[in-house]
Order: sequence, then structure tokens, then C-alpha cells
Amino acid sequence: MNSKVHINPYIIGRPIDDKDLELFWGRRSVFRFIEDKLRNKTKVIIVYGQRRIGKSSLLRHIPKSLELENFAFVPFDLESYTHKSLGQVLEELATEIVDSLELDSPDIPLPDRTALDTDPSIFHNQFLPQVYQSLGNRNLALLLDEFETLNNPDNTPDNHLIYQHLFPYLKSLVDRQDHLYLILCVEQESKDLPNLLQIFKDAPSQEIGLLDQQTTQELITKPAAGLLTYETAAIQAISHLSAGHPYFTQV
Repeated sequence: MNSKVHINPYIIGRPIDDKDLELFWGRRSVFRFIEDKLRNKTKVIIVYGQRRIGKSSLLRHIPKSLELENFAFVPFDLESYTHKSLGQVLEELATEIVDSLELDSPDIPLPDRTALDTDPSIFHNQFLPQVYQSLGNRNLALLLDEFETLNNPDNTPDNHLIYQHLFPYLKSLVDRQDHLYLILCVEQESKDLPNLLQIFKDAPSQEIGLLDQQTTQELITKPAAGLLTYETAAIQAISHLSAGHPYFTQV
């Protein structure tokens, strides 16, 4: 007897990328907040939330969820750069900018890691101006995720060094680069959040909170449409137990 095996329609434990728009629900108010701030030329925006609330997924959907043709968005996850130097981080960030925006790298030579370690100003004095020229009238917005990994309990002296240098460097970047914007994403319980709020004193912040009742119901029913039919009581029970947390709604 043949039986069809259905793939689990829910996404658990990994970010939802921008190719799965139909699986991403809610967050309209957060997107409106970010779009409004960018339209008003707010250079730094901080978004935060508890674990598994969908912070990384939200960042990945910003490019297709905001109606801002004068911005080019580049996501950059800091999780794997915990034990790297500032020069290494800037080298990888430069590579990500060129790749993500599909810029012609022969026209924009990537800065050398050793040179960046010695003189980080190469990144903003030489590399970024070439990027702006390629973008024309568009601004560059960096979507920086996983800041809390730079300040974890197991950090090493090198880790502490990048943690100390990265935040002030980013602050100096946006202060001197008219076309550069930062959207910083951090865990609500992270030690980094107070530091970010202190360094970027004028930056508005927005919590990525729990889903409302309507969005929670959509998250339960729509991914499984055609596979599962939920009774009203079951939807209410799941909503009550998960309290609108997207991860626990889908578990």
C-alpha cells in the first residue's frame, strides 16, 4: 500500500528566508516602524526581542517588505565572527556587500584583511565610496544580526577585542558616511543591548514582540492548509499555550 508522506509545513529552529514569503506572518507594525525611520533619514535603528521570536527572519524579510526604492539592503550575520579580528570582520562584510548587491568586483576591489587590521579606515575611505558610486542614488543599509554572540560567557581575549572595537567603529561609520544606515538586531536579554543603547544614544529601538491573536491563528492554519484542519477549540488552545510566540506556536 502506498502512502504519501507530507513534509512538515511548519518551520522550526531556522530563520525563514525571503524566498519563503508565504511562510512569514505578521510583523507589519515593525516593518512600518523601520520604513518610517528610514524615510526620515534615521541612521541607526535597533530592533530586539526574546529568543526564537523571529528576529533573524524579520531581518531577512526587510528588503522585500519595505517600499523603499532608494535603499539597498545587505544582511550580515555576526555569529560566525566571534573570534575574528576587526579586519577580518570588515573583509567579510565587504565581500558580503559585493556579493549580495551583485556588484562588479573588478570595478570594486575588495580590501585586504591584513591591510584592514592595520588601517580599518581603508574600509570607509576607499571601499565604501566605490560601493556608493555603483549604487547611484540608493543608500546602503546594513542589517546586522547576532550581536550577542560577540559578548558571550565563553569569549576569549580576541573575542573581547572585537567586541570592544566593533561598536565604536560602527558608530564612527554612520557619523561620517551620509549614505550608510544600520539596522541592528539583538536578543532582548543580551548584555549588548544596554551597550548599544549607550553608544547609539539617539537611535530609536523597537521590540519584536509576541504575535497578536489573528496572526497567531494564521500561523497555525495557513501553512497547513490542505493538509490539516483545525477545530476552533484546538486553535484557541494552541494560542493560549504559546501566548503568541511564533516558535512555540509551531512546535
